Amino acid sequence: MRGINKVVLSGNVGSSIKFSETSKGVQACSFQIASDRYTRGKIVTAWVKINVYRRDLVRVCDTKLEEGCYVIVEGELMNRNSENFKELVEVRALELIFPNPKIGE
Repeated sequence: MRGINKVVLSGNVGSSIKFSETSKGVQACSFQIASDRYTRGKIVTAWVKINVYRRDLVRVCDTKLEEGCYVIVEGELMNRNSENFKELVEVRALELIFPNPKIGE
Protein backbone atom coordinates (compact mmCIF):
# COMPACT_ATOMS: atom_id res chain seq x y z
CA MET A 1 0.00 0.00 0.00
CA ARG A 2 1.25 3.45 -0.88
CA GLY A 3 1.81 5.87 2.03
CA ILE A 4 0.53 9.40 2.43
CA ASN A 5 3.11 12.15 2.90
CA LYS A 6 1.26 15.42 3.49
CA VAL A 7 1.99 18.08 6.10
CA VAL A 8 0.17 21.30 6.96
CA LEU A 9 1.90 23.67 9.39
CA SER A 10 1.44 27.27 10.38
CA GLY A 11 3.63 29.64 12.30
CA ASN A 12 5.78 32.72 12.26
CA VAL A 13 8.88 32.97 10.08
CA GLY A 14 12.23 33.07 11.87
CA SER A 15 15.15 35.33 11.01
CA SER A 16 17.18 33.05 8.72
CA ILE A 17 15.59 33.35 5.26
CA LYS A 18 18.05 32.11 2.63
CA PHE A 19 17.85 32.18 -1.16
CA SER A 20 20.14 29.91 -3.14
CA GLU A 21 20.48 27.78 -6.24
CA THR A 22 20.74 23.98 -6.30
CA SER A 23 23.53 22.14 -8.13
CA LYS A 24 21.04 21.63 -10.99
CA GLY A 25 20.40 25.37 -11.30
CA VAL A 26 17.01 25.41 -9.56
CA GLN A 27 16.25 28.53 -7.52
CA ALA A 28 15.47 27.70 -3.88
CA CYS A 29 14.47 29.34 -0.62
CA SER A 30 14.73 27.98 2.90
CA PHE A 31 13.45 29.35 6.18
CA GLN A 32 12.21 28.19 9.57
CA ILE A 33 8.82 28.67 11.13
CA ALA A 34 8.00 28.64 14.82
CA SER A 35 4.87 26.62 15.45
CA ASP A 36 3.42 26.57 18.97
CA ARG A 37 1.59 23.78 20.74
CA TYR A 38 0.11 23.63 24.21
CA THR A 39 1.03 20.89 26.66
CA ARG A 40 0.32 20.73 30.39
CA GLY A 41 -0.57 24.41 30.49
CA LYS A 42 2.64 25.53 28.78
CA ILE A 43 3.40 26.74 25.28
CA VAL A 44 6.09 24.70 23.53
CA THR A 45 7.58 26.03 20.30
CA ALA A 46 8.72 23.68 17.55
CA TRP A 47 11.08 25.11 14.90
CA VAL A 48 10.61 23.50 11.50
CA LYS A 49 12.82 24.04 8.43
CA ILE A 50 10.90 24.71 5.21
CA ASN A 51 12.46 24.28 1.75
CA VAL A 52 10.90 25.83 -1.35
CA TYR A 53 11.95 24.64 -4.82
CA ARG A 54 9.02 25.62 -7.05
CA ARG A 55 9.99 28.68 -9.08
CA ASP A 56 6.63 30.44 -8.59
CA LEU A 57 6.79 29.91 -4.81
CA VAL A 58 10.41 31.11 -4.60
CA ARG A 59 9.24 34.36 -6.27
CA VAL A 60 6.41 34.66 -3.72
CA CYS A 61 8.94 34.14 -0.91
CA ASP A 62 11.12 36.88 -2.37
CA THR A 63 8.26 39.40 -2.30
CA LYS A 64 6.22 38.41 0.76
CA LEU A 65 8.42 36.47 3.17
CA GLU A 66 9.89 38.42 6.08
CA GLU A 67 10.88 37.73 9.65
CA GLY A 68 7.87 37.44 11.92
CA CYS A 69 5.21 37.09 9.22
CA TYR A 70 2.60 34.38 9.68
CA VAL A 71 2.47 31.69 7.00
CA ILE A 72 0.61 28.44 6.37
CA VAL A 73 2.72 25.78 4.66
CA GLU A 74 1.35 22.75 2.85
CA GLY A 75 3.98 20.26 1.80
CA GLU A 76 5.64 16.91 2.30
CA LEU A 77 8.31 15.55 4.63
CA MET A 78 11.79 15.04 3.23
CA ASN A 79 14.91 13.52 4.76
CA ARG A 80 18.42 14.89 4.53
CA ASN A 81 21.67 13.61 5.99
CA SER A 82 23.51 16.16 8.10
CA GLU A 83 26.87 16.29 9.85
CA ASN A 84 25.20 17.00 13.20
CA PHE A 85 22.26 14.62 12.85
CA LYS A 86 22.09 11.14 11.43
CA GLU A 87 18.86 12.04 9.67
CA LEU A 88 17.21 15.43 9.51
CA VAL A 89 13.51 15.80 8.66
CA GLU A 90 12.44 18.94 6.79
CA VAL A 91 9.35 20.05 4.89
CA ARG A 92 9.32 20.62 1.13
CA ALA A 93 6.70 23.32 0.55
CA LEU A 94 4.16 22.72 -2.21
CA GLU A 95 1.89 25.64 -1.28
CA LEU A 96 2.29 28.79 0.84
CA ILE A 97 -0.58 30.87 2.20
CA PHE A 98 -0.11 34.33 3.70
CA PRO A 99 -3.41 34.96 5.53
CA ASN A 100 -2.47 38.51 6.63
CA PRO A 101 -1.42 40.37 3.47
CA LYS A 102 0.61 43.55 3.79
CA ILE A 103 -1.42 46.75 3.60
CA GLY A 104 -1.57 48.04 0.06
CA GLU A 105 -1.30 44.66 -1.67
